This record gives sequence, C-alpha cells and structure tokens, in this order.
Amino acid sequence: MKDNNNYLPMHTCRVIEPTTTINRLQFLLHLCAASVVLYYHASCLFSTIHLDRISLASVSLAFVFLADVVLFFMWVLSQGFRYRPVSRSVFPERLPDDDLLPDLDVFIMTANPDKEPTIEVMNTVLSVMALDYPSEKLHIYLSDDAGADVTLHAVKEAYSFGRFWVPFCKRFAIGVRCPEVFFDDSKINQQEREKEFVQERQKIKVMYDEFKKKVKKLKEGKDSTRGFQKTRLEHPSKIENIREVETNSTDTGDFMIPSLVYVSREKRKGVPHHFKAGALNVLLRVSGVISNSPYILVLDCDMYSNDPSSVRQAMCFHLDSKLSPSLAFVQFPQVFYNINKNDIYCAELRIFFKTLWIGLDGLRGPVLSGTNFFVKRCALYGAKPGGTSNREEFNLEDISRLKHKFGNSNEFCLSLVEKSSYDFDKKITTYVNSQKDKVLMLASLEYESDTQWGDQASFLYGSVVEDYFTGFHLHCRGWVSTYCFPSKPAFLGNVPINFNDTLVQNKRWNAGLFEVALSRHCPLIFGISKNFNSVLQSMCYAWLAFWPVFSFPLLCYGIFPQLCFLNGISLFPEITCPWFGAFAVVFLSSCIQHLREVIRSGRNCTTWCNEQRFWMINGLTGQLFAVFNVLLKLVSISAVNFDLTNKTADKAQIKRYENGVFDFEGCSLMLLPATTLSLVNLGALIGGAWQMIKFKSIDRLFAQFSLSCFILALSLPLIEGIIFRRDTGRVPPRLAIWSIVLSGLIIFMFMFS
Repeated sequence: MKDNNNYLPMHTCRVIEPTTTINRLQFLLHLCAASVVLYYHASCLFSTIHLDRISLASVSLAFVFLADVVLFFMWVLSQGFRYRPVSRSVFPERLPDDDLLPDLDVFIMTANPDKEPTIEVMNTVLSVMALDYPSEKLHIYLSDDAGADVTLHAVKEAYSFGRFWVPFCKRFAIGVRCPEVFFDDSKINQQEREKEFVQERQKIKVMYDEFKKKVKKLKEGKDSTRGFQKTRLEHPSKIENIREVETNSTDTGDFMIPSLVYVSREKRKGVPHHFKAGALNVLLRVSGVISNSPYILVLDCDMYSNDPSSVRQAMCFHLDSKLSPSLAFVQFPQVFYNINKNDIYCAELRIFFKTLWIGLDGLRGPVLSGTNFFVKRCALYGAKPGGTSNREEFNLEDISRLKHKFGNSNEFCLSLVEKSSYDFDKKITTYVNSQKDKVLMLASLEYESDTQWGDQASFLYGSVVEDYFTGFHLHCRGWVSTYCFPSKPAFLGNVPINFNDTLVQNKRWNAGLFEVALSRHCPLIFGISKNFNSVLQSMCYAWLAFWPVFSFPLLCYGIFPQLCFLNGISLFPEITCPWFGAFAVVFLSSCIQHLREVIRSGRNCTTWCNEQRFWMINGLTGQLFAVFNVLLKLVSISAVNFDLTNKTADKAQIKRYENGVFDFEGCSLMLLPATTLSLVNLGALIGGAWQMIKFKSIDRLFAQFSLSCFILALSLPLIEGIIFRRDTGRVPPRLAIWSIVLSGLIIFMFMFS
C-alpha cells in the first residue's frame, strides 16, 4: 500500500437527505389514506352483496377491492427500497500499487451472431482488453453459445488488431477505449492533437477499418472457400487460446496484451443447457483451471467499457479490509447509448438503476443485474462470508466431497484449494494444449450430472433470470453487495428499439421473476427464514418477484370502472364526500413520489408520463402473458422460454424511434389486451360522459370520468396506431380488427347491465 494512503478510506458512503426523511413521512401519509380506501371499498362491497342477485356493481366492487389489496401489498413491499437510500464515492488513487492488485477474469457472453452484431461484440472485447489495469492480471474469456465460426475467426482478428490498439490507448491515456466510439469524432471530445498522437491515430484508424472489412467478409462468408456456419444448434465444446494466432509477435513496447480465450460449450438438442447461467458456469470451470482469478467481471457482448478505470473503482470496495470479508459483488448500472431523448419504451430502466438500486444499497446491497458486476469467485462457489478464504474453507473438505459438489475434474477441485496462479501462459499451455481433453470435459453437457452446479454452487438454474436468483441466494447466505454509480458511465450498451422486442424482453424477465415468487424460494418465506436481519431486503426482492402481478389491478381498473361509468354506476365516493379525499391523497401521493424520483434522477415530466404509460402497457402485455406462461408451466402445459432480443433494426424503425413514435410493426397477439382495453376505455368515456351530462351526475361520477381521461391520455399511442395511422408502424391490421371487434362486444354486452 502506498504510504500516504495507509489510513485513507478507498470509498465513502452517505445517506441521501432529505430524501430519506421525506420518504418516511410520505409512507405514513400514504398508509393512512390507503387504509381508508380499502375500508371504503370493503364496506361498499359488503353492502351490495345479495344472495339472490349478482349485479355488475357488486362484481365490479369485488374486483376493484381485490385490485386495491394487490396494489397495497405491492406498495408495502416497495417501501424497503425507499427506507435508506445512499450515495457512494470511490478513490482509486488510494489503491495499492499495481503489483499488489489481484487478478481479474472477464466473462463476455454472446449467443447469436445474427441478433448480436459481430463487430459490436468485438468492440466490447477490444474495450475490455484496453482497461486501465495491469494486462498480465487481466484474463478475458469470450463465451460463444452459438459455436459460430464467424465469431471464432472474428475474435482472432480482434486480438491481432488489439496488439496495436491496447498499447495506443495506454500510451496516450485514451479516455474511451471502444474503437468504434473513439473513431467517431461526433461522439467524443478529441484530446489535444499533438503531432505524434495524430500520426499514430491515423495509423490505428487504417488498421481498424481493415479489421472491420475482414469481420464483414467473415459475416458474409467470403473469407474462406469452405464458408462459415454462422450458428449451430448442436456443437461440441471448443476452447481456444487466441494468443496463439500470432506466431511472430510484433513488439508492442512496454505494454503487454491481456490474454484472450474463446470458449464454446457443448450443446445438443433436447438436452437442457440452462441458457446464460449454464454458459457462465462453464466459464467458471474453464477459467478456474487456467487463470483462477479471485474476482470476475461479467459483461454482455453489447456492453462495452466506457471508462477504463472501472476495475479500479470496483477494487476500492473489494480491497477494503472492513467491507471485503462480506462483500460478494459490486454492481455498476446499465447505461445505454442508443436511447432517444424521450425514451418512449422506458429502455433506460431508470426506476431500477437510478432509484431502487440506490435504495437497496442502503440495506444489504443491490440485486445482481445480469451484466456490469465484479463478483468474488469464492462467493459463487458457495463459500461463507466472514474473511475465510476459499482455500481455507474448501481445504476442510475431502476430495470426494469436493467432487460431489463440483464434479470429477481433479484439476478443477485442486483450483479450489490452490493459490491462484499468475503465470497465465504456463496454465494455458498446460491445460488448453497438453491436457485439452480435460479442459473440454469441463465444457461438456455431462459434466454437471450428479453435482451441485446450478443448485448450491455457481450461478443458479432455478429461473431464466439467473442474475436475480443468484444474487438473492448470495444475500440469503449472508453476503452483501455494493452499488457503484459513477458520474461517467463505466459501461455502455444498446437496447432493442423495436417495440415488439421490448415486450418480448419484458415478458421473459417477468416470467422468470414470477417463477421465483411461486417457488419454495419465494423471498417472503425463503429470504426471511434464511436471514431474518434482512427483512427489508427480502421485501425488496419480493417486490421484484411479484412485479408481474401488477397486471391484475391494471386489468381490473381497465375494465370495471369503465363499464360501470358507461352504465352510470358509481364505484367511488362523490367529489363532495369526505371519503373522496382519501382517494385523492392516494393518487396524488403515488404520482408525486414518482415525479419526485424522476426529477431527482435528472429527468423531467415527459419521463414521468412515459413511465406511467409503459407501466400500463407492460402490465397488460409482457406481465400479463408472463403470469399466464408461469401458471401454465405449473400445470405442465408449457415452459418459460429464453427469447433473445434483436439488437439490429432497419432504417424505418430507427427513424420512428428517434422521432418518438411508437413502432407496432411486427407486434404479436401479446398486444391485444392493451389495444382492446384502450378502445373499451375510449368507448366507455364517450358513452359515460354523455350520460353524466344528460342525468347531471357529474359529482357522483367525477372520479370515474377522471380515471378514464387519465387512461385515455396514457393510451393515446395505442389508439393512434389502431385508428389514425396508416404507416407500416401502425398496429397490424389483424390486431386492430380483433381489438375493435372485442371491445365492441364487451361494450355491447354490458351497456345495459
């Protein structure tokens, strides 16, 4: 440790005030008002129930009351996020000298070269190779779940280019080390152009352009007479040391180049491969016998390094003597570069990364979020927190018990108890070359049979949201996590800008979360029983797990108040009634809290409106279908699918997205409930407003009229897509016709109830 930094903290943490105090006061106010609303609807429900007749009013009151109960339940769970939000700062300059820093393994995940552009994947690899960290302590593993020839050959070309790119970045202290971004002058501020820099930059740019041409030829299958098979549904395991691509290494000066290993696990049709979690576990095993670094960075293939100092920022937490013994992982936020200014699909995920994860950081730490996290290897292996190293912990077990947990590889079991090796070249030569079969076995389908991979050790298999599930179990075992949210994004990625892909992605997430909610690992039971000291943390995990149930109150409030309004039936108190005040407080309290959080995160009222709209649409599409999907799986009718989202889009889609126009092109039947209910609301609003004026019942029906107007404002893009738009981005005609027919039937059936 540097002498002058011996007693200086490497990071600080402070509670965010006055936000914390306001949150707790708002909790008390909202609790009182919400309790009054529940009492009012319960009393009205019991007063309208008649044994000899079931009316629209009684049925509507029953469903609205149940909707209120669900909303109240979810609101209570959400208070854990807002109990103690904190802010952290890091001081990388106080870290130990480079020779004392630990090794780091980097896992980059890709699965389909058609949906995940190869050149984008290679830019992520190159940006990580150029991280501001000792190159000899940086070991990069690219997992190719498609077993695609184009990816293997492209990563060889990337490594060849990286031998010049990495020294250039470190020599001139380049701030953004993703080549595509660096060479796009419109995206970065170029540093002062000294003659040497200008000449070197031009030379590297020519090399990068040539590199891109080679990758493009690979994609087109023109670079080889035999051609490339882009994606294989079945393929054997393959591990290759990319460093061997250069037989006559060119001198790179004083800068070494990080190691790079290509890994493609075995896949066969009909054999479960556990999606991303399975690929991560293969990398855990393969890296364990090669580099065996104590810390691991996990990145999605489209999430390039935007700040080369991110590793040092993470190490400010992992190397802290007080925090480190119980720290499992450091999570960085996901930030995206291709979001339009209005973010109409809420792809920024602002509520999670700028609000909820900050609140979790004040408890036991944020949720493991799929990418951009630095995790301690021994924590994934099932070690207990408290400072005992995995060597000491696993040394207490005999070899047979280790093999029962981790499989029959002697090499891997020895990696659990041996000190990490820093001689990567020796390891790669020993295991990937002379003992290649033993390493390939670690990436085979049979290796995990009769072991605890995916159950007790490693990334867990109980859900398609393996990140959430694994992080939850780490917290249940007593580990904590921290949230590092620097002003400059550490990593930048892209998101689907196609609306249908967004819905598919949300459906997958919601299905995975709801699976956990209905399993024996439900956070309200499993989490609290495992670690009672983290009740608030378990409440937060439960809120995420039960998140899809928002579809139920949205369905109820999207149907019954409108049908009653159409028939002149009041479900809410008159505007002059004292009870009305409680309803107004609940609605305004929720809206104001949401708006306050939006503004505090640097956004405006447009973001608030877009998030309200997408919450409604997502609840009636992705969340609703996710619930049905999981319920069908419970009765063995279907299974939850892992659908990859497409990271490419055509020019028309890009233009509509940049202009803030919803693009419904290609939407499936998943959109039908949202479009149908928007038309039901429109029809009920017109008919109900006419009756309200005709019978002078404005005071009695004002609440339902206001609710319908609010829903109309949020559903305008849907109505425009059905009725007014004629471009290719409109709601598909088949869906529009079905929506009009179904909404007409619903209104006709209940018009005179």
